[in-house]
Amino acid sequence: MITGQFEIEFTKDGLVHDDNQVVRLLDGLADSTDLLVLAHGWNNDKAEATTLYDTLITSLEVVGLPENGSGSRMAVMRVLWPSKRFALESLIPGGGAASATAANDAALLAALTQLEQDPVLLGADGSDPTRGNIVERARAQIEDLDTSADARREFVLQIRTLLDPSQAHEDDASREFLDLDPEKLFQKFTGEVPVLLSTGPGGAAGNTGGGAAFLGDLLSGAKAAARRIANFATYYTMKTRAGAVGQTGVAGVLGRLREKHSQIPIHLTGHSFGGRLVTATAAALPPSDAPLSLILLQAAFSHNGLAQRFDGQHDGAFRTVLGERRVNGPVVITHTKNDLAVGVAYPLASRIARDNAAALGDQNDPYGGMGRNGAQHTPELDRTEPLLRKVTPPHQYTFTHSKVFNLQADATITDHGDVANPAVAQALRDAIRLR
Repeated sequence: MITGQFEIEFTKDGLVHDDNQVVRLLDGLADSTDLLVLAHGWNNDKAEATTLYDTLITSLEVVGLPENGSGSRMAVMRVLWPSKRFALESLIPGGGAASATAANDAALLAALTQLEQDPVLLGADGSDPTRGNIVERARAQIEDLDTSADARREFVLQIRTLLDPSQAHEDDASREFLDLDPEKLFQKFTGEVPVLLSTGPGGAAGNTGGGAAFLGDLLSGAKAAARRIANFATYYTMKTRAGAVGQTGVAGVLGRLREKHSQIPIHLTGHSFGGRLVTATAAALPPSDAPLSLILLQAAFSHNGLAQRFDGQHDGAFRTVLGERRVNGPVVITHTKNDLAVGVAYPLASRIARDNAAALGDQNDPYGGMGRNGAQHTPELDRTEPLLRKVTPPHQYTFTHSKVFNLQADATITDHGDVANPAVAQALRDAIRLR
């Protein structure tokens, strides 16, 4: 049963907005066997986050929480943080049609407007005069992008001004994004970004003949490149914010919780950029024998984020989560080719870092997304549970401690937001019940 649900709101810098919310959480755990921490992804308001959380909890109750022992009396911490919307319409303007130039222009302006907004709290007004001035200088270059190298350079430099360089990393090409010559960056982003969506029986969505299908951002030219640059900057902003909220805010709350309830099992569960948030939380917590599991639902960060020497030299940004056993329970990851948002967003990194980027986004792409491919180059991977299974017939997962389980969900997750259904809840239940 669910013993209580506690909302805790965080600012964009990872600070707790109202400490009374934390006090209520700490006081409300006395009769709980476990704490489930839920972190939403890209949203504009509390209503979307609330709907996600309510639906997932309902699905957990439908599949059945344990009657006794682990997970039988579970409290829920519902994280609210100021994420930005990262709409598919911006990633694939005009539905992928190569002639959709008007849609591209609109998507470029929308992407710049998103960068202009910087809300302190989820759903708050994000108007910021300083950011607005920077974005306006970038916006003023648009009409000259096709003909002027100076305009392209100024566009890139203004966009980079909005970003924190300390968050750059090799696993998602963000370091190259900040370091490349602006003209070179435009050249890399000018061409089409096709994405392999699905293979095998049934094929991709809209591909009834089965087999492989390509979709993606099929526009070319300087304005298409500018939109991709703005979209990558939005991604970079969200990854920075998710990291700050996770490692400062949520980890801080859980540190206080451990002082009062030292051995209560914690199950960190994040969707989309919330997956990065809870992974950053795990990385910030000290190693402990207190039970800690990690569940990533269509996570929007690099599929090499947990990797060991993914390129022969660099570890993923969150390698310590596994390498130092910050998580001692299972790491459960859903991934599917049906997730166009992650499947199209992450190949942008390949355009930055690679000269030849064919078949973008799959597990062989060094810069694919966690929600599309699962964790790559991770020695802790356990292949005994390869699928996110339907609830009919019921399935009981055999997860084990300190192992990673990539659950391919092509048959059970239809798109990026479909992460609160009973199939997901069934896997979450079995991660929670493991002790």
